[in-house]
Amino acid sequence: MKTAFFYLLLGLGQLFGQDMKVFGKSNEESYAGKVVRIEIGENSLTNGQSFKFWERILERASDEEAKGIIFDLDTPGGLAFPTEELMTKIANVGIPTIAFVNPNAISAGSFIAVSTDRIYMTPGSKIGSSGIIDGSGREIDPVRRAKLESYFGAQIRYIAKQKGYNPEVIEAMMFLSDEKRVIGDVEVKPGSLLNLNSSEATRMMSDGPLLAQAEVTSLEELLKAEGWSEEEVITATPTGFERLAWWIAGFSGVLILVGLGGGYFELKTPGFGIGGIICLSAFALFFFGNYMAGNMAGYELAALFVIGIALIGVEVFVIPGFGVAGITGLFLLVGAVVFSMFDGVTWQTYQWGGSEEVSFADALRKPTMNLAIGIFGSLFLLFLMMRFLPKVSFIDKTMLPSSLGRGNGNDQEAGVGALSGRTGIAVTDLRPNGKAEVDGKLLEVLADGVFLDKGEPVRVISDDGMGVIVKRVKD
Repeated sequence: MKTAFFYLLLGLGQLFGQDMKVFGKSNEESYAGKVVRIEIGENSLTNGQSFKFWERILERASDEEAKGIIFDLDTPGGLAFPTEELMTKIANVGIPTIAFVNPNAISAGSFIAVSTDRIYMTPGSKIGSSGIIDGSGREIDPVRRAKLESYFGAQIRYIAKQKGYNPEVIEAMMFLSDEKRVIGDVEVKPGSLLNLNSSEATRMMSDGPLLAQAEVTSLEELLKAEGWSEEEVITATPTGFERLAWWIAGFSGVLILVGLGGGYFELKTPGFGIGGIICLSAFALFFFGNYMAGNMAGYELAALFVIGIALIGVEVFVIPGFGVAGITGLFLLVGAVVFSMFDGVTWQTYQWGGSEEVSFADALRKPTMNLAIGIFGSLFLLFLMMRFLPKVSFIDKTMLPSSLGRGNGNDQEAGVGALSGRTGIAVTDLRPNGKAEVDGKLLEVLADGVFLDKGEPVRVISDDGMGVIVKRVKD
């Protein structure tokens, strides 16, 4: 089994990229002395996985002493709170950073740009319009807006001053005004936000360009302007391990489906077998993939999941009926699964008070969709298993019969009432449900009155077609 697991991981590593090792560090190309290019595209700033990836790249570029970092920007914006944290990391990375507006750095994209050391823009590109908005389309409460603008304004002004940009330009991009403003020779109408095109942003003022260094038509021209023409450029890409984790997390609903199906199959077979292995493997992959993908899955939620299963097991096998333990276990199990699929960055945005960007319903949408896929898909799978698996010869021999066959009245084949009075032996502990072997057949039985231990002799006292009830054979 260990050998098979090893080769499975090795094969997945080959599938998702040659840079993934099963054990030890990955074989990523070194950044030492090179220019690292980070692409920030249309949806990048709304994806929690992207922020985790960029943080790792910044740390690695700094540790390996890269020549510099170029942020290739073409984005309409995204989540403000995670972007604000990323800005701080960019501003303090310790190596030269360049923003390449190619062709748009709008809203949160402009935050990224002003956290770098220098900005270059392609002809006709745009930067600005950085006001804080409500992603759901609702109007932000005036007090709430004032608090958010005050918070972000302080951070942006500090970083802009640190990087040598004019804070007035940044504030005009972020904050509305009832009065007309003139930034350089660009007029901003009352109630509007500043958005600069490339020619306006690169216009020379008395103390230098208004915002950007120059217009450049390509990355090669930017490298030449920075004196990096001879330097090797390497585009940062996710490792095979990261891609594998994201792929696993993307199939969370399928893993839930497989896990529940495996659990059902295990309940229908004696001992611990293939169903249990499938169930445990599916949920282990589920928690692993979501954890590595930057979701909230972790030891705590995995522990809650195990506790939930244990409580349900207690309810089924120890305590008759379905009461507090079972309901509590069900809530813990479902809660652990749902919250494990929450995007960590999105959830932090909600917790930090960014509810104007991310509502609880937004954060819950994808996890509940995956849970629904898992539950309804598993119900369909269970239907197929109940209908077809008993007809498969080698599986039929291992599965417990859901009912006893009907006799013809002239033989001793098991039927309604045919087992009454017969003796057998408990194959599992009966708490009170369990399994017993009677007349060479493995049956699901219910102990009458007391719990029985595995190996105890039992006698059938009721066999009414709805179930088999047994009691201890007295010495």
